[in-house]
Amino acid sequence: MKRCHVMGLMVALGLQVAVMAGVFLGGVYPLWVGEEIRLETRPVDPRDLFRGNYARLGYDFSTLKASDLRPGDVVYLPLEKQSDEALWRGGEPQATEPETGLYLRGRVAGQPWSAGSTVKYGIEELFAPKEKALALERQLRDSAVAVVRVAPNGKAALVTVEAKAVNNE
Repeated sequence: MKRCHVMGLMVALGLQVAVMAGVFLGGVYPLWVGEEIRLETRPVDPRDLFRGNYARLGYDFSTLKASDLRPGDVVYLPLEKQSDEALWRGGEPQATEPETGLYLRGRVAGQPWSAGSTVKYGIEELFAPKEKALALERQLRDSAVAVVRVAPNGKAALVTVEAKAVNNE
């Protein structure tokens, strides 16, 4: 009987470790295999009392215009590299996975009765120590570039945020 309890405990612990490992690997997968791109962004808010200090980022392509998509639906955003810049831009969000090219995979957030919905791609927040988050907000107040790694399946991970280079030509 005691052996059965020990085996049950070992199986339960093994399953917990497997689940935690899966969550961890899912989070770092884009960092390991993803292609690095740069997206124009704007800082929104540096602090949350419950989650700590971070810079919340906004993207032009995160807001859905009139759409048939509902909260919880998966959205695919094709990405296009700008020929004159090192930046990438989001195309038109779609409900089906693109067959070619680089894209972001996100999920529609918001309430069905709200005027507009947003899409969360997993690159909206950069956590940092308090001083760094506040300095980042001041430094990037006008414009910024998010350095993102995008995996072949559209999953993305935010690497860092940089000041946008201004061309004075």
